[in-house]
Amino acid sequence: MVRTDFSLGESALKAENAVKIARDAGYTAVISADSMNIASVIPLQRAAGDDMAVICGVKLNVVDDPTYEHRARLAKESERCMESLVRDRSYCFTALIKNEQGYRDVCELMTLANKREQFYFVPRLALDQLAAAYAKGNIILLTSDIGSVFQRRDFAKIIGTLVTAGGRDNFYSVVYPHPTPFYDQINVRAMKVASALKIEPVAFYPAYYEAVDDADIKDIAHMVTNNIKIDQPHRLRIPHQRDNAVNGRRHLLEALKAFSVRMDVPVTAAMASTTQDTIIEACTWRWHELPPALPKMADDEPATLMKLAVAGLRKRLTTKEFGYTPPASEHRVYVDRLKYEMDTLTRLGFCGYFLMVRDLMNHSRETGIPVGPGRGSSAGSLVAWCIGITNVDPIRHGLLFERFINPERLDLPDADLDFSQARRHEVIEYLNERYGEDYVAGIPNFTYLGAASALRDTARIYGVDAADMAVSKEFKNLEDDSLSLEELREQLASLDKYATKYPEAFKAACKLQSLMRGFGRHAAGMIVAGVPLVERTPVELRGNARCIAFDKRYCEAMGLIKLDVLGLATLDLLDSAKRYIKESTGEDINLDAIPLDDRKVLDGFAAGYTQGVFQLESGPMRKLLKDLGGGIEPMSFKTVVATTALFRPGPIQSGMLDDYVSVAKGFMAPQSLHPVLDELTAETNGVILYQEQTMNATRLLAGFTMAEADGVRKAIGKKDMEKMKSMGEKFVVQAQAGWIDVEMEDGTTQRIHRAEHFKCEDGALRTVEEALEAGVKLPMAAVRVTGSQPGLSETKAKEIWDAFEKNGAYQFNKSHPVAYSLISYQSMWLKTHYPAEFFAAALTILGEDKHQGLVKDALTYGIHVLPPDVNVSSNRIEIRTLEDGSQVLYAPFSAVKGCSENGCQAIMRAREKVGGKFESLEQFEEAVEKRACACNSRVRESLQKVGAFASIEPGSLPATDPERLRDQAELMGNLVIDAVKASRPFEMNPKRSAEVNVLMTRMAAEMGLGVTNGAIVIHTQRLKSDPGGN
Repeated sequence: MVRTDFSLGESALKAENAVKIARDAGYTAVISADSMNIASVIPLQRAAGDDMAVICGVKLNVVDDPTYEHRARLAKESERCMESLVRDRSYCFTALIKNEQGYRDVCELMTLANKREQFYFVPRLALDQLAAAYAKGNIILLTSDIGSVFQRRDFAKIIGTLVTAGGRDNFYSVVYPHPTPFYDQINVRAMKVASALKIEPVAFYPAYYEAVDDADIKDIAHMVTNNIKIDQPHRLRIPHQRDNAVNGRRHLLEALKAFSVRMDVPVTAAMASTTQDTIIEACTWRWHELPPALPKMADDEPATLMKLAVAGLRKRLTTKEFGYTPPASEHRVYVDRLKYEMDTLTRLGFCGYFLMVRDLMNHSRETGIPVGPGRGSSAGSLVAWCIGITNVDPIRHGLLFERFINPERLDLPDADLDFSQARRHEVIEYLNERYGEDYVAGIPNFTYLGAASALRDTARIYGVDAADMAVSKEFKNLEDDSLSLEELREQLASLDKYATKYPEAFKAACKLQSLMRGFGRHAAGMIVAGVPLVERTPVELRGNARCIAFDKRYCEAMGLIKLDVLGLATLDLLDSAKRYIKESTGEDINLDAIPLDDRKVLDGFAAGYTQGVFQLESGPMRKLLKDLGGGIEPMSFKTVVATTALFRPGPIQSGMLDDYVSVAKGFMAPQSLHPVLDELTAETNGVILYQEQTMNATRLLAGFTMAEADGVRKAIGKKDMEKMKSMGEKFVVQAQAGWIDVEMEDGTTQRIHRAEHFKCEDGALRTVEEALEAGVKLPMAAVRVTGSQPGLSETKAKEIWDAFEKNGAYQFNKSHPVAYSLISYQSMWLKTHYPAEFFAAALTILGEDKHQGLVKDALTYGIHVLPPDVNVSSNRIEIRTLEDGSQVLYAPFSAVKGCSENGCQAIMRAREKVGGKFESLEQFEEAVEKRACACNSRVRESLQKVGAFASIEPGSLPATDPERLRDQAELMGNLVIDAVKASRPFEMNPKRSAEVNVLMTRMAAEMGLGVTNGAIVIHTQRLKSDPGGN
């Protein structure tokens, strides 16, 4: 029986290691028993393979009244008496899953324990809830080691309740024969109750860590989880858990005999062998991968999706989008691509998924929720574009469907979707309403201790100086982030010094590496299932939100398809700017229709005018754009896309960015490895930047299928050395095969790689020559081979493969930068053509840390940001056009420290009450509500200081007067950019002033300088005659 690091703070045993050690100890089965968590069963089963059984169990927390704390909070009870503490003291049982229904019973129990009314720091069950599940006969119950029911005085009554509900056959009283007084008492009670109730006793030695010497590491893991320092008085140590390593059955049998002698209690050897085997044989359920479970979106999902896709394609082909309509000569390319994608989606069973995502996107658009044009690899799907999931034409931009869905593998799709950040919660609400709460939940996020975090956490509990702890910051400067602390110590002298100074802390950090650190909630991941989630997984609470029990790595194995529902503030910015434009000009701007070759917009990119522009606003990024703007080719949308992909640590450190810029500025020629590769990398200045370039190259140069090409991309990206080696060998061999010229039925000739395989009429994959010889129909109308061309030399093939491997880890999925660069372009288009509206929206939506840069940037466009004006401002930025045609932005009342939304509304109501304009400060004072929660005297004083009343207060300083800058800077933060000098001269104490004058006179005499009014005056005549300063 093992408890893994999925039991936070209770174990220092990784699931994968547990299986290996148990196998080495001679066991043929592993029983998992994590605390209110079954997520370890997947890594345990994967590590065990087919030669070791993994029995899934869980330690369940039980209390007398799990709803007590919830009711107490609702009733606002402030005191918790000792009686309640005694009544609600938890105890535990371990439930083992016997069969498929038992798995569902456990999922239901854990979901029940995680309901808001029962969850209090930890999930909790009531005894009657456990008894009802046990009565179904699908689980085995064991008394637990930690939180044992035998610590309760009424243990016999509790166990009797369970035995009465479900019988004796599936209940076992467990002896944990640790040689400590604590366990001796527990075990004596376990044997007595077994005898009294005729329950079968069994013995276990639960494992919490790998070896006996690691007992301290388990304690340290507990301290890290609970933020306890090692020198803290009365810190929790559990001496009766100092012998919980993975041991063989012989060790267990000897400990059991020792317990029998020590406590004079009869035991049998069967408790450590035969009875264990009986339990293992009764538990036949094994974790296994499950088929996808999606909501049923239509009676005939493929037909429905095809109908929508065809209609969507017709519309797309006749509508100008981003300044482009596909020419009629390319329509066949779109139709063939649509047919290919639909065939793939139908065969893999993903049509319902596309319909579900389309439904979500349509609802968002219909309700006015801003959505993004696309994100990630889903932008490579033509079907997604046709039905409105994305707004990126994959053929126009050269994107690959296979980068999203591999046609030869059942890898579940994973669409990333961007929505308004302000209204993302409405999208989640719709999912719950549309499909039901039982079918929708978030995804947890499991965090692990890496080298840096393990070092910091152990340093914290050992009380290491903060200065010494800072050594962990050096790790991020290394290219390889997978190095262990032991390996890092060999490379970093500072870490070696740390390890020498703090040997115990460093040793503990090394042991803690890769252990589970905590559970959280994935920022965007959502599951929408076609079956109640409890049939597949427990549903838990994470930060008051419902989540499945398994993290994103295991969703696919559970048959649960993930949606990433992300909130993007820039979408709110674009929407806000469009509303400002509508108000000021009456225009309804369609940002999906703007051309991507607008010279003014592209010149703005080239000049680095990208403050506030999505993804491109940092100083280094603006500098890069300026560098590229000075290149031999004018700035283009493709350059913006490439810049987005290049400006990442990998391409920067590998030199890819430098090569791209050097070619762009004419300092060097593009790298040329082969004409095919030259054509593919022409848009990226000879740099293999996009994964799609590698995928296409393997197909064109070596005849790989697109599914194989996607496998190359994955292997290189994940640095799977074994797979890279086998695929590299295949590439080199097939690249030497060459090409053939094939005559088609229409008389045209196509050049096709000799090794490329096509799906024939009978469903088999064949090369063109194999198909023609067998007389089997190919997907293209091939008639005969008319010629051939030699392939690459072995040397050249290896050279090209080496180039793939070198840059592969840093290559980027082209679909993502194309989609996101569209948002960047839309931002820049608004900034170029409607700067006042853009800056108003940006200052409203973006964080305060960006305000100062935006205000400065607005000045370069001739737009001033002014303090609030009591007759103009509101709860948002207001745009006004002055007599000279220039535009100004009035800050909202809420920009002033202390003025809340209620205060804004109070002023606006008062202004409306007096006819829309205040004539005097007295009128304002009479009309405005003066309640403490609205516009009290402190708020009015702040507004007066920044100049909000200057227009109605005769004789006051104008709002823009420099004398107000100090107050404005203090009360309006980053919306004020001018620094203010001290309003009064510095006055030194007369006595001190005299001392300073004497000192300065002496210094001046020594230096040959003069003194005037206490200040050293440099003799300019001397400087002029001695320009060298000598």
